[in-house]
Amino acid sequence: MPTTLRIALLAGLLALVSNLIVLGFIQLRTHDEALSEQRRQVVEQGTVLADVYRTGGMPALVDGINDTVTYGDPQSAVALFDGKGKMLLGNLAAMPTTRGAIREGYQSALLRLDRAPPREAAIVAHKLPHGEWLISGRTVGYGLALRETLERSLLIALVVAILLGLVCGIILAQFVGRRVGKIVAVTDQITGHDLTRRIPVSGGGDAFERLGRQINEMLDRIGGLMEELRMVTDSLAHDLRSPVSRLRSAAHAAAEASDPAERDQQLTSVVRQSDSLMRILTTALEISRSEAFTSRSQFSRFDVGQLAAELSEMYEPVAEEAGAALRFHQPAQPVELFGHRQLVAQAVSNLVENAIRYAASGEAIDVTVGEDGKRLAISVADQGPGIPEERRAEALRRFGRLDSSRSQEGAGLGLALVRAIAHLHDGELVLDDNKPGLIAVLRLPLRGT
Repeated sequence: MPTTLRIALLAGLLALVSNLIVLGFIQLRTHDEALSEQRRQVVEQGTVLADVYRTGGMPALVDGINDTVTYGDPQSAVALFDGKGKMLLGNLAAMPTTRGAIREGYQSALLRLDRAPPREAAIVAHKLPHGEWLISGRTVGYGLALRETLERSLLIALVVAILLGLVCGIILAQFVGRRVGKIVAVTDQITGHDLTRRIPVSGGGDAFERLGRQINEMLDRIGGLMEELRMVTDSLAHDLRSPVSRLRSAAHAAAEASDPAERDQQLTSVVRQSDSLMRILTTALEISRSEAFTSRSQFSRFDVGQLAAELSEMYEPVAEEAGAALRFHQPAQPVELFGHRQLVAQAVSNLVENAIRYAASGEAIDVTVGEDGKRLAISVADQGPGIPEERRAEALRRFGRLDSSRSQEGAGLGLALVRAIAHLHDGELVLDDNKPGLIAVLRLPLRGT
């Protein structure tokens, strides 16, 4: 069944149900009010005649019955019967028929007004001291007529509701179809490799607007990934070309060397170039694994303060050799994190190594671990040249190197790996100005297992 027809039928069904509820409520309320009004009138009329009998006796009751017959409306029924059920006075042709024996008080009955056919009525019966029955009541013809009118109106309303529902459903389906058609038109162009297209949004805030924004955000993400993939491919080809070329040259030189000492030197260069190539490939692979969340099965709980203290102690001699002082600020109490201990250690090591490599000689490097109750912050601050704000995003990309000539050692994967590890832990890496220098803050959420 086409979606348009489904929407039209659904709208028609909703309109039908809503009209049934409204009309049913109206019928119920009208019927109840009509019955209540009829009961009030019947009871009032019977009470008046009973009071007339008590105050004036039988002669006054006879006059009251005659007046009611003469001046009452056609729906009024009043009569006086003897103990055997024979009518003595009134406008009834026979004793009313009730369910079981007639009793005193208000009740429903079938009665005949003179020669008319039996009609449904509400009556009040009073048994007089000498055995007579005083019957007064009203037929329910008005209530039945009203009910029939409502039933006919209900049938007409049902037909109108179905037609209006179908029309509204078709209009709604066309509206939905147009909105979806615009999205499909854009996705068709995107399928044709035009990733610059976006879903038009007007800021209305409805479901289609939200869908359009989500698709646009996904397209932005895909575009960013495509651009990053292109950059990674170019950078990988560029960065691997040099070590592979050096590796080939060293291997060739080792094979051609006749002097054992020279051969050993060339083989050592081969091993060094191989290690450099393996580090690049291993780091690139670890970044991909972290971004794909494949290492979360190895999460465990550990003390980040203790880990940072161990790393600071290990890198302290390296910093001193480079001419900088490495200072670790111990947290006041243990800070436990549920995460990948080895990767967090790798992230902190990369930040410290970058600070040692680029910090000015003789300056301090501060490693701090802190938490605000919900997030853990591991910061490494140096007093080096820093990174301009407009180039920090570039520094976080894979193979993103601020040295455009690529003359310095490294592949530009250190900060990219730290950001990937932060992503694995649902955290973030923030680069900020230390005035002077750079402060890199690794923010990770503190959560349970």
